[in-house]
Amino acid sequence: MSEYSANNQLSNSKAQAKQDTLKAQNIRYDFELNESRKRANEIFWRGVMRFITHITLVSIVVYALFHFA
Repeated sequence: MSEYSANNQLSNSKAQAKQDTLKAQNIRYDFELNESRKRANEIFWRGVMRFITHITLVSIVVYALFHFA
């Protein structure tokens, strides 16, 4: 009877180990996905700010050329 109990416990611990491994992989994947999205978001907004800055500078130059020329 104890051999059956030991085999049963071993199979339960093996299944639990698989679940723990899968859970750890899912957590790591979610973290990497969030970090990737965060980097893409930062790159996007940096580009938007650069565009706004360039448009502002061009507008100032154009205004100065037409106003003072």
